[in-house]
Amino acid sequence: MDERKQRILHAIIQDYIKSAEPVGSRTLAKNYKLGVSPATVRNEMADLEELGFLEQPHTSAGRIPSAKGYRYYVDDMMHLNGTQREDAERINQIWKEKPSNFEDFFLNVAKLISQISHNMSLFLAPAHDSSILKFIHVLPIGQNRAVMVVVTNMGALDNEPMYFNEAVSDDELVSLSMRFSNALKDVRICDISLGSLQAIVQIVEGPRELLAVMANTLYRAIAKRKLFYSIGTTELLEQPEFKDIKKVQPILSLLEQQDQLNQLIGPAATDGIDIKIGDENKSETLKDLSLIQANFGADDERIGTLAILGPTRMEYSRIIGILSYMQDFIKLLKDKENK
Repeated sequence: MDERKQRILHAIIQDYIKSAEPVGSRTLAKNYKLGVSPATVRNEMADLEELGFLEQPHTSAGRIPSAKGYRYYVDDMMHLNGTQREDAERINQIWKEKPSNFEDFFLNVAKLISQISHNMSLFLAPAHDSSILKFIHVLPIGQNRAVMVVVTNMGALDNEPMYFNEAVSDDELVSLSMRFSNALKDVRICDISLGSLQAIVQIVEGPRELLAVMANTLYRAIAKRKLFYSIGTTELLEQPEFKDIKKVQPILSLLEQQDQLNQLIGPAATDGIDIKIGDENKSETLKDLSLIQANFGADDERIGTLAILGPTRMEYSRIIGILSYMQDFIKLLKDKENK
């Protein structure tokens, strides 16, 4: 990837983000100061396609960026100029209007991002995310049924039913639940994932099948306490990529499945900004989409997670700039609050 190829790839991505139309060599040579002829641009585009950075839709002579091309752009070519001044001013204005709590503030910012980017905003407001798990109590209500009670330092979560394939004695169930509870004592709710629970199943002494039921039940109980807000569905579906109703239905179906959303848009692994492009997403439904998400909070206190879902042809630089500004803004507010 020499400098000329970089400039051509950058121009193609910028043009395609704006137009949603495949980009041809004549368009590039005419609209961008590349300093080379259309024939040279055409040859370079062919090389970029061979390298996997571009794709050629069979209905067009132009090219579009591939997921690999977008990833290269985000990692190596996207020069962040900070948050656009107008975006920062609008965020500041939302705060000046005195939302009743951080949740309302995030919802208003999520609405703003959807309007700016024409993508969908997903806000995860984990009501119990910062709480600490104190103990898990399992109450048998029959040979094949029980109820799990999860108690945190902020109170109890909703009771969650458990079902077993085979009869389980009360003594065995109580003993097993105590060992399972001890393995999770004083763990933050936000640190409990399906993967971490599956790991605990392997180390706690007892029947794996019963432990797996406990792990899945606990995960359901936690998932119910995470509140998802989706904003901007209309804006997303107005994008050219979704003229085909067959592409729309799986996305709408996904938004109705709480468990899948918890796995896709759980708190980001780091305090930075996480970007998944195309098939980097776990779900087959999102293989043609990009997901940008960020955690918000200060120190060990998490306020929530905001994710932007849209076509791979999204304005990465502007969205990342807004999320970065929001992270700094929230930290500053929390610092003032704690003084």
